[in-house]
Amino acid sequence: MKDKETMDSAEQTNLGLCPTCHQVTSILHEIRDSKVYLAKDCTKCGPSASLVSSDAPRYQEKRDLLGYTDRSDETCSLNCPTCNHGKPPTLVFLDVTNRCNMNCPICLANIPAMGFRFDPPMEYFEKIFKELNRMNPRPKIQLFGGEPTVRDDLIEIINLAASYGLSARVVTNGIRMADPEYCQKLLATGTQLMFAFDGRNPESYRKIRNNPRAYGQKLQALENIRKYRQSKITIMCCAGLGVNEKDMADLIRMCHEGRDYIAALDLIPLTETWGPEAVEAGDTTIEDVERMIGDALPGTEFIPAGTLHEIKTLRENFNLGRVTFGGSHPNCEAVTVLISNDQAYHPLSRYLKVSLSETARRVIELDREMGKKLKRSLIARWFGRRGRQLVLGAALVSLIRRIVRFQEVFGGGTAFKLAKILWGLMWRRKMKDLLRRHTQCRNILRVMILPFEEPANIESARLKECPASFAYEHPLTREVLFMPVCAWPIFKNKILRETALHYGTCELHKDSETSALAADDAPLPLSPSH
Repeated sequence: MKDKETMDSAEQTNLGLCPTCHQVTSILHEIRDSKVYLAKDCTKCGPSASLVSSDAPRYQEKRDLLGYTDRSDETCSLNCPTCNHGKPPTLVFLDVTNRCNMNCPICLANIPAMGFRFDPPMEYFEKIFKELNRMNPRPKIQLFGGEPTVRDDLIEIINLAASYGLSARVVTNGIRMADPEYCQKLLATGTQLMFAFDGRNPESYRKIRNNPRAYGQKLQALENIRKYRQSKITIMCCAGLGVNEKDMADLIRMCHEGRDYIAALDLIPLTETWGPEAVEAGDTTIEDVERMIGDALPGTEFIPAGTLHEIKTLRENFNLGRVTFGGSHPNCEAVTVLISNDQAYHPLSRYLKVSLSETARRVIELDREMGKKLKRSLIARWFGRRGRQLVLGAALVSLIRRIVRFQEVFGGGTAFKLAKILWGLMWRRKMKDLLRRHTQCRNILRVMILPFEEPANIESARLKECPASFAYEHPLTREVLFMPVCAWPIFKNKILRETALHYGTCELHKDSETSALAADDAPLPLSPSH
């Protein structure tokens, strides 16, 4: 790419926020020194630019893989409180409190940062759970904060969700899980944990948490979780340049050592939203984190999480699992899997003859081609779903022969084991269980990079089809609404404060007089505002 160029002239309709006044403004992607920036020209503050990718070719490669082009009809106004998103979410976050037992300088979601206390009563949750129960399919739920475990009635909230047929995960810093009695009680509910852990280097907790003691507490919590767990957990790690990029290899080893209770690793790029004096870290993008993992485990490649949404024909006919991030923008979540042979985790490239991106491209092409062929297939017509599976299975075997290193995957007896896997898929067995049983892939670690966008690099084109939302009660209409996860930070302070006032649970922080938001009693605006 040229040193400074605009990626797509159609992006004139893409919208973002001025980093100074947060006014909605049109944005363009510009390439500068092989990096991608969101260029803006605010009518009040003038031109500015926000870094969104440190690797422009890689950024574009993801778009090309999914055939993405910016279209004006697929952006939105960023007027989220009036929108209800319009896309039923597959993953719902729910703020349960803004209290926390830590005070990390990188966090903008606790009482000191927000200026008031948010602790809604049980009726608030019941109203939201009733609405989620009406959805088909019901979304996955993640209880968020603040720190959810500081609520003494968290178990009641989890049980209330279960009474509406909802399975609620808890996103936790893990500090309270260091108490064995509490850990056992919480895990007895069957809830899954999203456990924040920034690696096994105590220095990381000094740099970004300002709390070196937290490391020992988290280690104790993990021991308790391993002892009392009823399901596997996900490790959530803030990944930052100048913080823990050198610790990723050890983090992967830790996940392998704990593969009996760790199912996934989520990596969150540490976006710089603080003053330079507060945190010793640099601004980190998705592509930076991809490189971190690639350096830690050479050969590791990522693809957009939305790729799985593209294989519609295969998903309709085989049990490939639920696609939580289906439809997400190609430059949002990135995903890969690491495979254990009982000795260590290895990248997928060890088992493939071509790159992961090329593999994904061929599978997408096959899926689209077979979608057309099935309509003409006599076998598919005569034998229904089983016939479709037979036709698809034959095409899949042909593709697998061209892209998979059979000796690495199966060891021997390839034809028989492959037939067993296809037979299992026909009977709706889970793919991960079939791989463990019939291949040398004994364990799989799903690794995902989850960018929680900040106001400075938000863009409407990435929100339109976002499958992950925050659920909330609109403080004016009292309706249960949904807002894309990355837009939530723009509006949440106002919404949560007004909601707390409505329920009579709002307590101003002692320094709230310095907070314009806390002092502002005006009605909720219909456009983004801080």
